[in-house]
Amino acid sequence: MTDCLVIGEALIDVVRRPGGETTRHPGGSPMNVSVGIARLGRRVHLLTRFGDDTDGDTLRDYIESAGVMLAPGAVDSDATSIAMASIDDEGSPAYHFDVNSSYVEPPTSPEKVAALLAKPPLHVHIGSIGAHLRPGSDTVCRWLKLLHPHSTVSYDPNVRLSILGSAQSVIDDMQEILPFVDIVKASTEDLEELHGEPVEPDDAAQYFLDRGVEFVAITMGAQGVKLYTPKESVEIPALSVQVVDSVGAGDAMMAALIDSLARISVLGDERAGLTEISPQMLTSVGQFAVTAAAITVSRAGANPPTRDEVNDLLANTQF
Repeated sequence: MTDCLVIGEALIDVVRRPGGETTRHPGGSPMNVSVGIARLGRRVHLLTRFGDDTDGDTLRDYIESAGVMLAPGAVDSDATSIAMASIDDEGSPAYHFDVNSSYVEPPTSPEKVAALLAKPPLHVHIGSIGAHLRPGSDTVCRWLKLLHPHSTVSYDPNVRLSILGSAQSVIDDMQEILPFVDIVKASTEDLEELHGEPVEPDDAAQYFLDRGVEFVAITMGAQGVKLYTPKESVEIPALSVQVVDSVGAGDAMMAALIDSLARISVLGDERAGLTEISPQMLTSVGQFAVTAAAITVSRAGANPPTRDEVNDLLANTQF
């Protein structure tokens, strides 16, 4: 079993669907990724924060019932963060946020640092609001600086300008984060929001590869995903399924990518293998990831699949 650490927001999604129906359920991109990793059968810790309130109790119950282990210090006296998502007729969400970004600091004493680094996580995942909204994002950077020499790091910008502010501020943050990142997943939708115009997947991937990233996934919605290393690239079509909504689809794909890369032993101190993945293996990694995403869009909310669910659909799918 693999130890992963996910750092970032856990919040309550208040979802308004066409027709006026409103539901409340646990959300937050990093939390979704941690649940996705756990459902695929891997050990995962979530370093997050939420309030000592009813919504916080809901989050704790959901996170722990999924098999995710909460890092110490998750609960504080402020209110649990809220994301309000309005779903359009095509199943796509538009978000508004009330988020408190604050996370437990990494250790600084030599004894505690030594204890942590004696058994560091194999892999660390960051992204979304947690990686960009201050003051929590500054804490995330301190964790990366401490852990990256020992753990591979993945990053999904999952852009939410309605809370993060200007696109340029996100790009500036990205420049600071990327030296500590090995794996990036980004959607063409997010990249277009950042740059104000459509971005070609190949150009986006080259941007990240030029900055030292060794594995890039550019998701293209219904067109699937393109995977890149410095030496190879493959394109995987999306599966055709009845879409309920796309909430959490990218997070399910991120979890599946982390799981697949762990299975082929290219994470942690074996990170050099990221640059040597064959086209055939890249294709296998991508097919597992798009299958996880397809299952998620076929049901309401961020509800990532188990390994058995992914394997069952894969066994009955012809790419």
